[in-house]
Amino acid sequence: MTSLSDLLPSYGSAFRQTHRLITLSVSGLEAEKLLPLEVSGTESLETDYRIQVTCLSPDTQMELKQLVGRAAQVSVLLPEGAYQPRSGLISQVGLIGSDGGFARYQLVIESGFSLLTHRTNSRIFQDQSVPEILDTVLGEHRAQGGPWATAFHWQNRLSKTYPPRSYCLQYQESDYTFLRRLLAEEGIATRYEFQGEEADSPAHTLVLFDDPYDAPAAGQQAIRYHRDDATEEDDTLTTWDGVRRVRSSQSTLATYDYKPVAPLQGESGTRIDQGEMGNALESQLTAYTPLTHYYGSDTDDLSRYTQLRQDRLDREAKDYEGAGNARGMAAGTWFQLEDHPRHEGQDADSRRFLVRSLDWQAQNNLPADLTQGLAQLLGQDKAASPEGQAPYHVRFNAVRRDTPVLPGFASAVKPTAPGLQSATVVGPAGEEIHTDDLGRIKVQFHWARNQDHPNGGAALDDRSSCWIRVSTPWAGSQWGNQFLPRVGQEVLVDFLEGDIDRPIVTGAVYNGRHRPPDYSGLGSLPANRTLAGIKTKEYKGGGYNELLFDDSTGQIRAKLSSEHGKTQLNQGYLIHPRSEGKGDPRGEGFELRTDKAGALRAAQGLLLSTNARINASGNQLDRAELIGILKILESLHKSLSETAKSHQVDETDIQPLARLREHVENWEKSSNTAGGKPDAKGGKPIMALTAPEGLVVGTSANINIAAENHIDVASNQNIQMSAGRRWLVRAAESVSLFAHQTANTIAMRLIAAGGKILVQAHSNNVEVTAAKKIILTGLEEISLNAPKIHLVANGAQITLGGGSLTTQCSGTHTQMAGHHNLTGPGGGAVSGSLPASQASYDEKFRLHFPNGDPMANLPVEVRDGKGKVLWSGKTDGDGYTELLKKDLPEDARIKFKKG
Repeated sequence: MTSLSDLLPSYGSAFRQTHRLITLSVSGLEAEKLLPLEVSGTESLETDYRIQVTCLSPDTQMELKQLVGRAAQVSVLLPEGAYQPRSGLISQVGLIGSDGGFARYQLVIESGFSLLTHRTNSRIFQDQSVPEILDTVLGEHRAQGGPWATAFHWQNRLSKTYPPRSYCLQYQESDYTFLRRLLAEEGIATRYEFQGEEADSPAHTLVLFDDPYDAPAAGQQAIRYHRDDATEEDDTLTTWDGVRRVRSSQSTLATYDYKPVAPLQGESGTRIDQGEMGNALESQLTAYTPLTHYYGSDTDDLSRYTQLRQDRLDREAKDYEGAGNARGMAAGTWFQLEDHPRHEGQDADSRRFLVRSLDWQAQNNLPADLTQGLAQLLGQDKAASPEGQAPYHVRFNAVRRDTPVLPGFASAVKPTAPGLQSATVVGPAGEEIHTDDLGRIKVQFHWARNQDHPNGGAALDDRSSCWIRVSTPWAGSQWGNQFLPRVGQEVLVDFLEGDIDRPIVTGAVYNGRHRPPDYSGLGSLPANRTLAGIKTKEYKGGGYNELLFDDSTGQIRAKLSSEHGKTQLNQGYLIHPRSEGKGDPRGEGFELRTDKAGALRAAQGLLLSTNARINASGNQLDRAELIGILKILESLHKSLSETAKSHQVDETDIQPLARLREHVENWEKSSNTAGGKPDAKGGKPIMALTAPEGLVVGTSANINIAAENHIDVASNQNIQMSAGRRWLVRAAESVSLFAHQTANTIAMRLIAAGGKILVQAHSNNVEVTAAKKIILTGLEEISLNAPKIHLVANGAQITLGGGSLTTQCSGTHTQMAGHHNLTGPGGGAVSGSLPASQASYDEKFRLHFPNGDPMANLPVEVRDGKGKVLWSGKTDGDGYTELLKKDLPEDARIKFKKG
C-alpha cells in the first residue's frame, strides 16, 4: 500500500502545475491548503447558482468555521487555455473523510444574493418600482459592510421601464424569496458575471436584464454537435433534442379597479406555430385568469402582464435539451450550434441559443499516482480522473436567442396572506381623523420596524402605508354607512383574495388603551353589559354623540343624544345614566329635551295628542276625537250665530272654523293611508292639539295669541276668564256681546265691585233697550247730564235744555210736594267732554325683483280684502305705489296689470 509520505510530493506538484482542469482559491487562505477533487453546480436565469466542491487537504485539524463566509472562486480550464471563473461565498463546510494525514472537505459556494434566503423580514414598500425595491434591499445589506459587501455586487441592465407599485408588502419572506418573486412577476431575468483570476478577492455581480440580446456569448461561442471523442480538441455537444409541449394559445387576465369602478381585461395570443393539428388543438385551450383587485397600474400595465403570461407559455411550448462537455457554457449566455443535421441550412441567427439553466459536474485531472493512491487510502472507487483526461459534463436547457427571457410561473407566486392582521390607524401629527375622498385610511402594522423604514413607514404617521379601503356593511353612491377609524385605533386588516399586497380594513377592536364606551360618560363593563349602541367622539374635543340601547330587564330604553346643549331624545323606561349597572328612575314614555333652542316643523301639519292608541295601534294622524269635538263646537257656533241674528246681533262668521274642520278631516288625503295619490285637500300645514282630560298653557310672563284672520273660541259649557288686574278688549270696528238665556234670569252682568263703570260712545249714540224695564238705581245719586234731555212716556213728555223746562201731557199733570218754592232764573252747565282719536293705517308698498332691483313704472292696482280697488296706477322709479290712507287695518292685495 502506498504510504502517505509517498503521496505528499504528488500532492505538492498538483498545485505547482498550472493547467489543471479545476482550480480553487479562497480569500485569506493559502492555495496549498485545499486541492479541488470534484465540483458540481447548478444555475439558471430564475434561480441562483449553487456550487459544491470536494477538496483534499493535508490539514486534518482545520477548523471548519475558518472557511465559512469567505469568498471563494472555482475556475474551469477552457479549451483555448483561459479559465472560466465562478465565485461566491462559502455557505457550508463539511469534513467528509480523513485517515490522519489527509482530510477530505466539502464546500458549498453560493452567491451573496442567494444567502439572503437566511434573512427573513416583514416590511412595506410604497411608490417604488421593482428595480428600486431591489436596490433598496441590497443597498441596506451593502451598508452593513463585511464579506458580503466585498464579494457581491449588482447591476441594472434593464431596457424597459417598470412602473412604481403603490404598495408592496414583504411578509414573513426571506429577502431572496421576496425579490425573486418580484423579478418573476415583472419578467426580469438574472445572470452572473465573475471577476477573473487577477482579482485580489473573488467577487461576483448579479446582472438584471430583460432583453435576450443583452446576454453575452458563452466562453466557447461556436459549439459543434459531435459524439464525445477523446480525440476531439474542442468541447462539443453529444446530445441535442428539441421539445414541443401543448400550452394555452391565448392568455386573458382580468382584474377590477375600484376607482373607475370597472373591470379591466388584457388578452395576448401565442406566437408559436405548433403545426396544423397542434394549432387546432391549442386554439380551444385558453387561459382565463381573474387576478386580485387593481392588478397593474392601468390598462396598458395589465396588457403588459398579459403578454408576459403568454410569453411564458410560449417559452414552455418550445425549447431544447442538450448535454456535452462544453465548459464555457453558463446560464444567461448564448452559443451558436454547428453541424447538427436538424439545423442544417439554417442561418446563423436560427442556430443561436440562449442557455436558461444547466447542471455541470467536473473532476480534476490530478497526477495518476496521486489519484490512485488517494483512492486506496480513502477507500474510494475513484478520487479523481487520471492525468490526461478532462472529465466535464453539462446538461442544460436552452431556447432560441430571440425568445423572451422570462422566469417561470412558480417564481411569481405570492405567499398567501395568513389571515387577519392587527394594525394601528395612523395620520399626520396632531390629526385625529386622516382620510381621503374615498374614506380610505392609513395604518401601521405592529411588526413594522424603524430600522427597515428609514424614510418613513414605521413612525406611526401618514407614511406608514398606502391608502387602504375600509369595509362597511353598506356602501352606495353617496349613501351608506360611514364610521371612519380614527388615528390610534386598533383595526383588523384582511387581504383581498389572500393577496398580501391588497389589504382592506374590516373592523376595529378594543384594547387596553382604547376601552369599550362609557355610555353617557358613566360606568363600564361588565356591570353595564346590558347597554349597546354607538358613542362618537368630538373631533379634537371632549364632547360626543350617542345612540344608546338599554336592554335591562323590565327597564328597556333608547337614547339619542348630543352633548351640545345636552340635547336628548329619551324613550322607554327613563333613568339617570347607569353606573355599575344601576340608575335612578326618571319616568316612563319619552322625553325630548335640550339646554338650547328647539323647533318642531311639519310642512303637512302637526298633531299633538294625548288620546291613547295602545300598543301603537291606529294610523299616524288618528284624530277621531278631535274631529268630533270640532263638529260639536262648530254646531254650537252655528246655532248661537243664528239665534243672535234673530235678535239683530252681528252674525258670527263660521266659515273659518268650518274650513279648519275640513282641513283636519282631510288631513290624511295624499298620504299612504289614503292610497298615496295627490289630493289638494289633504296635507294642509295645520297644527292640532287635543287632550281628553284638558290642556294647560301657563307662563310666568306673557301669552300672545295672534291670527291674521279669525280667532274662534268656543266651549260647549263655560268660557271663564279671570284677570288679576285689568281685562282689556280692543276692537278696530265693533264689539258684540250676546247671551241667549231663558226668561226671568240674568243673562248678562257687568259689575264693578270697586270703582265706577264708564260707558261712552265717543262719536255716536248710546242705546239701552229692554223688552220690559230699565231700572237705574243709585244709592246716592242718579245724574243725567246732557245739553238736551227728553223724557217720553205714553202721552207725557218732559224736555230740558236751552235753559228751559217744558212739560206736557195729554192727561192730568199732578205735582205733589210739601212745599213749592218758585224763585228767579237758574240753571246748570253741561259737564264733561269726550276724547277724540284718529288711528292711522297709512301705507305705501315697494315692489322689487328677487335681487332687490325695483319694479319701476309697472302698472299695478291695490285692492282691499273685499276686492274694492283702493289705488290703480304705475309704480314710481323706486318701485313704490302711492300712499294709501286708512283709519282701520285692512287686507291689501296687489295685482299686476297689463300695459
